[in-house]
Amino acid sequence: MFLLFVLSVPKYNLPAVISYASFPLLLITAADIPVKPLLHRLLLLSPFVLLMAAANPWLDRRPFFDLFGITVSGGVISGMVIVVKSMVTMIALQLLTLLVPFYRLALALKRVGVPELFVTQLLLVYRYSFLLAKEAGAMKRARDMRSFGGKGKDLFTTAKLIGSLLIRTTARAEKIYMAMTARGFQHGLAEKAETPPFTRVDIAALFFSFLSFLAVRMVFIH
Repeated sequence: MFLLFVLSVPKYNLPAVISYASFPLLLITAADIPVKPLLHRLLLLSPFVLLMAAANPWLDRRPFFDLFGITVSGGVISGMVIVVKSMVTMIALQLLTLLVPFYRLALALKRVGVPELFVTQLLLVYRYSFLLAKEAGAMKRARDMRSFGGKGKDLFTTAKLIGSLLIRTTARAEKIYMAMTARGFQHGLAEKAETPPFTRVDIAALFFSFLSFLAVRMVFIH
């Protein structure tokens, strides 16, 4: 719901987007979430965001307003809106994954009608992506220990390592699937999970959030 409100802000309304950024900041402060990891992930994704907004000043050169004698075009404003929108939505998604366990997110997807097969695939990918990262890290360390003088780090060797990682991952996946089947796996991890009830507190929280987001929209968007 929050993402829909943020993404629906008009392309020239920078104050509205900045005002929506107050909600993630309030959540970060209330939950005492470390800011450095969030900023680190934003910095990793910032080149792609800046690339999306880079063409706007050239595509939209219509004068928007004057600031101390400098004419600011509409493309500059719309580009800034794109950047701020992207930052706010990425921070909101990061907060969602930090505060809500992935298994609860999968159960929520199941409750809204997402197919069981897709939910199970998401759970398996999330659960075993850590094993894949560990395996890739071990292969990288082994390559670095055997690469004297920078040898062995060329593109051809890297391609072979990726192929080897794929083969090893496939073999590991088959073993894991056989072990799960032997323990009664029925092609669905969340099919027998207990779904937490939807209480009045949840309804009140949703209603209050909706009113807060709507109030910001009514104040800044006419």
